Amino acid sequence: MTAAPDLVAPVVAFRAWRVVDGDLLSPYIPCRWDGPVMHAECYPANRALLFGRGWLAEPHDPPHPSCRCGIYAHHRPGTQPYYGEFQWVDGIVAVWGRIEAYRDGLRAEHARVCALGCRPGAEAIARRLGVDLVEPDALEAAAARYGAPLPASLVP
Repeated sequence: MTAAPDLVAPVVAFRAWRVVDGDLLSPYIPCRWDGPVMHAECYPANRALLFGRGWLAEPHDPPHPSCRCGIYAHHRPGTQPYYGEFQWVDGIVAVWGRIEAYRDGLRAEHARVCALGCRPGAEAIARRLGVDLVEPDALEAAAARYGAPLPASLVP
């Protein structure tokens, strides 16, 4: 076994949130981002999602390689299209702690919102969280201000 790499710069990635009543919510689970920093937990309620498929039965530290828990983010902005009745906003996050890397994205133990894309309602949220507001088509270029992407050698 080799030692984990020491990533000197913060790892940046991209994610989207639902905007509901002026708050950021995770896309698929009822998780509200009350502040700019989020710490992942594998909640017992998650185990009921998808009839328990993909979730470990016992509590553990997220993200776990055999579970779906963790804070999801993508290597590029706009990777995941979202549709439906909610307003959506894309943004930049810095992630740290345990990280599970995948071809299109990652799951992390901790994340901090660095910037939100300009969308209706995003300005008030960005101001409340104390984060930057960036034009949606400039998110990828702006990410360099907050850190570096996961090194290509760590992406499967």
